[in-house]
Amino acid sequence: MKNKKIIDILRIIIYTFSAYFLSWVFLKINPDAFFRNSLFVMFTPTMAHIITRLVTREKTTAKELLLPANLMGNIKYYVIAVVIPYVMYVISVIVIIIFWIKDYNINECLVNTNTAEFIISNLITIGSSFVLFYICFGEEFGWRAYLTPKLESLMPEPLALIVSGIIWAMWHGVLIRDFGLNFGTDYKFFPYAGYIAMCIMCIFMGAFLTWLTKKTRSIYPASIAHTVFDIISIHVYLIPEKDWSRLDGAGQENFNVSCMMLCGTAITGVVFFAMLCGKNKKTD
Repeated sequence: MKNKKIIDILRIIIYTFSAYFLSWVFLKINPDAFFRNSLFVMFTPTMAHIITRLVTREKTTAKELLLPANLMGNIKYYVIAVVIPYVMYVISVIVIIIFWIKDYNINECLVNTNTAEFIISNLITIGSSFVLFYICFGEEFGWRAYLTPKLESLMPEPLALIVSGIIWAMWHGVLIRDFGLNFGTDYKFFPYAGYIAMCIMCIFMGAFLTWLTKKTRSIYPASIAHTVFDIISIHVYLIPEKDWSRLDGAGQENFNVSCMMLCGTAITGVVFFAMLCGKNKKTD
């Protein structure tokens, strides 16, 4: 048992180093080709998963890898995978309206002036999540199918969720520091405040994605949810254009609003975090 724990710790180290190193390599090959490189980066957790298993000669099955879709009896979780990211975004928009926008008027929003486009846009988002899920599968097959279970074998689930979230967040470190991912570059305590904000998001988003994975014993619902979360854009329709135009994409105000956009993820994620930990306590 002691030897197994030591081997699992070694596997976590190899996996984390591989994911970080490969991500850094792809981003540094040609910084000007950011979009193309970022697609490769999203598959580095899967690459790290495969490398770790090969290097440590860890055998497994498709079932243990969470590769079966397990649709029978789990359709509701596939629906939840689409719905919850929308709930997260709506909460975030409400926070922004309350704390940032003065004299909010929904009549000035695109949802009112172009309702058809709003509906079509969201139908496309939902449909695309079931087609483009393979991109976020590149991340989820690493974080949820390998790293999180390995951490759970070594520590209590709450701590495993936190450590997994931090590792996932800091995997974005180069993107935050060199490319201003999510938060821009011109804000107080750059890039460390961005690292902290990303850790908060990844811990609680990770709790939701882990919950989905455990409920279905499949990696696909988490991949679909992750895809929706990445491509959803309802805030563009629910916040007046004059307010978005106040943001320059780099300053402190942009950072503040970006943090508000994380509120929905954090608030919703707390619920799933508590559900996972509560179930674990009952099992104990």
